[in-house]
Amino acid sequence: MILSALATSVGLNLALTVLLAAAYTLLRRRPAYVEVYAPRRPYAPLEPWLPAAWRRSEEDVHAAAGLDGVVFVRIFVFSIRVFAAAAVLGVGVLLPVNFLGDQLRTIDFSDLPNKSIELFSVSNVQDGSNKLWLHFSAVYIITGITCYLLYHEYKYISCKRLEYFMTSKPLPQHFTVLVRAIPVSDGVAVSDAVDKFFREYHSSTYLSHTVVHQTGKLRRLLNDAENICTKLTNLKYVHRSSQDAPRKFLGLFGRNDVLGKYQKRLEDVEENVRLEQSDATRRQEIPAAFVSFRSRYGAANAIYIRQSDNPTEWQTEHAPDPHDVYWPFFSTSFMERWIAKFVVFVASVLLILVFLLVVAFVQGLTYLEQVEKWLPFLRKILEIAVVSQLVTGYLPSVILHVLSSYVPSIMKLFSTMQGFISVSGIERSACNKMLRFTIWTVFFANVLTGSVLVQVEIFLNPKEIPSKLAVLVPAQVAHAFLVMNEPNMALV
Repeated sequence: MILSALATSVGLNLALTVLLAAAYTLLRRRPAYVEVYAPRRPYAPLEPWLPAAWRRSEEDVHAAAGLDGVVFVRIFVFSIRVFAAAAVLGVGVLLPVNFLGDQLRTIDFSDLPNKSIELFSVSNVQDGSNKLWLHFSAVYIITGITCYLLYHEYKYISCKRLEYFMTSKPLPQHFTVLVRAIPVSDGVAVSDAVDKFFREYHSSTYLSHTVVHQTGKLRRLLNDAENICTKLTNLKYVHRSSQDAPRKFLGLFGRNDVLGKYQKRLEDVEENVRLEQSDATRRQEIPAAFVSFRSRYGAANAIYIRQSDNPTEWQTEHAPDPHDVYWPFFSTSFMERWIAKFVVFVASVLLILVFLLVVAFVQGLTYLEQVEKWLPFLRKILEIAVVSQLVTGYLPSVILHVLSSYVPSIMKLFSTMQGFISVSGIERSACNKMLRFTIWTVFFANVLTGSVLVQVEIFLNPKEIPSKLAVLVPAQVAHAFLVMNEPNMALV
């Protein structure tokens, strides 16, 4: 990738970002789009949204989104601080040192836009040069700054978390344990088996229990009610904030009373929920139950102490919050969940392997010579300066960002199949999968595939592999970083 191609890509991304931000600013006030762009939080009024978002304090975020929202914002603050320090060292010290090196070619300032970005990497520093100590020192400095900031953020968030636990009231889920894989003999109800087991082994702390029943229809009705309530909340805000009243022609034609329609639907769903709840206790029991204890200590004992000689029976875990429960997999057995985890692991590995091929292809696009070699019929078109800059500078980032946007949904689907009983557990598992996916595709595959594509013949002489990779990998890191981390906010 040459410097002019990088500048073209950055310019296009920034232009799209400004264009989409301006379009959002204009459309969010239009009556036709107010329902789409209406803020759901009370601290986001219809004023200039960027200054309003910038002025919000951490207390506002905590009041609106809780401690999780504060931690999420602090992650961005930490990242900005780390990358600011790295940018100062990289742009102010390392980049000039790399460019003034003469390892790759003689320095020529007259044709700077057509220089390859490899000239700005450490591979352009002369072998054995004392300037390499600047790179080693920069690594230690950035590592030290990162560790200090991590310690500072960890200490701050730990204090916030401790303050949250000290000030929050005890909740029922703190005293409740979810028990699955309950063994039941013929003719014995699940409720009787649970009551007998915990009265025998936890007689001093056991309080009560609630057996889970098969209520698929009830879950669907509750989901419908939640969706309707969300739409009603947005519509009520729209009616309060919109300045244009519904217009009708001769009092007969125009926009219908959407708010009244959703309220009627909600009343119907609530009635169906009440009817279904009255019949829920007579439905079939499944081998799972919520067991409540008299103290948190009793609940912790039940969670962290194995309840049976057979590890596949009487499995205990923390009870999720009432609004966080994911019901479909309460009846799955231990072996079914284990097989599901294995299948999901294999599927995740296959997804990474498939994405490796995509990364290898995209990395090849950053080298114009490889594109002309793969697609010789496009050689004349690629000779046009603007086209070559778009293909090598902008197209790789677009392809990777578009394809990568589908990965989180796939990972969440994989996590859903593993048998988690809470939405937060599914999301946490999906985040872990995304972390592993990112590490393999960005920090390993994105670098090594590009290096191998440049010179495959290095593997013909194994003794030269370390020295060759020492030159190729630093140059490829620059390509990989720019392809994966350009300011591509417009696509987001």
